Amino acid sequence: MNCVNACNDIDLLNILSIFKSLIGLVTIIVPVILVIFVIIDIIKTITAGDVDTKKLAKSISKRVIAAVAVFLVFPIINTVLQILPLSNFYYINCYNCASKSNVLQISINNAQTAISDLSQAISNLKANPNQTTYDEAYRLYEVARKEVNDITGKSEREAYQETLADYKDDLESYREDIKNN
Repeated sequence: MNCVNACNDIDLLNILSIFKSLIGLVTIIVPVILVIFVIIDIIKTITAGDVDTKKLAKSISKRVIAAVAVFLVFPIINTVLQILPLSNFYYINCYNCASKSNVLQISINNAQTAISDLSQAISNLKANPNQTTYDEAYRLYEVARKEVNDITGKSEREAYQETLADYKDDLESYREDIKNN
C-alpha cells in the first residue's frame, strides 16, 4: 500500500503511531508481569508451609491464560487489519501506515504539495497583483507554513522553512506594491 496516498492526516498518524507503540509495550510488559506474579504465587505458597500444588497450578494457569489472551489480542488485530483488503477504510489505512518513517514521508509530501500550491499562487500574484490574488497567496502561505511545521524531521523541516522564508519575502514585497498602488 502507498501510505503517502492512503493517509495524509499527520495528527492522526502521530496518535496512531503512539497507540501502536503502546500496544507493542503492552505485549512486552504482560509476560514480564506474568513471570513476576507467578514467582510471587510460588513464594507465597512455599512460605505458607502448606504446599497445595493443585491450588498453585490453578492460580498459575489462570495467570498464563490471561497473559496469553492479552498478548495475542493486539497482534491478531494488527495482522487482520494488514491482511484484509480494506482500502476503502481511511482510518484502517492510516492505522496500517502509522510509523515514524511514514509520518515523516507523509509530512514532507504534504509540505511539498502545499509549497507547490503556494508557488502557483505567487505566480498568479505576479501576473495579476491585486488584493484578491495576494489574499489567496497569503492563505496558501499559511497552509504551507502549517504543513512545514508538521514535518517530524528537524533537518527536513528547517530546509522547508528556509524555502518558506523566501516566499514570505516575496509576499511582503507584493503587499507593499499593492498597498502603494
